[in-house]
Amino acid sequence: MKRRKPIHDLPHLRNHRKSLRKNLTPAEAFLWNELKTQKFHGLKFRRQHSIKNYIVDFYCARYKLIIELDGDYHDRPGQFKKR
Repeated sequence: MKRRKPIHDLPHLRNHRKSLRKNLTPAEAFLWNELKTQKFHGLKFRRQHSIKNYIVDFYCARYKLIIELDGDYHDRPGQFKKR
């Protein structure tokens, strides 16, 4: 049986994920405050979780649900080039 290559939390993104967690936008901080204690229907969410080479704001593994909050970060010149 062939083993699948891991796609979650790739090591080369670890430092970037940590940095993003320490510098949440106000909207992310507000939502994380609601999600972190499983207040939202008892679901467990992770913040700044990587899937392949993407880092998503919030991820619920049980339902493979991703929540992305848009903000001014996406309007920065470096991010604009990635679109």
